[in-house]
Amino acid sequence: MIGNPVIELHKTSLSYERKLILDEVFFTLAKGEFCYLIGSTGAGKSSFLKLLYREVLPDEGTIQVAGFNVTSMKEKQVPFLRRNLGVVFQDFQLLPDRTIFENVAFAMEVIGAKSH
Repeated sequence: MIGNPVIELHKTSLSYERKLILDEVFFTLAKGEFCYLIGSTGAGKSSFLKLLYREVLPDEGTIQVAGFNVTSMKEKQVPFLRRNLGVVFQDFQLLPDRTIFENVAFAMEVIGAKSH
């Protein structure tokens, strides 16, 4: 490992409507490491990512992301977790009345990033 873990899943399981999606996943990503998430449709890639930014909670196990205990944090802490993550969605979630530049600038303003 290159540094301290940025992401850690320990024995993490997730199911939707009684269908097991992820089963006792162990995963660690250290600071400075790169990871590619690949797999066929329905393999659980999006579900894995949703766990990291706390869109969903696991049925079992623990998740640590950027120093946050995702599984036990309070709902009001979620925005602070998400400010430490960069997620690019397939459908981009852009504001339709703004240019790409304006969308990015807006996101940077929301998180309090300094302009240079």
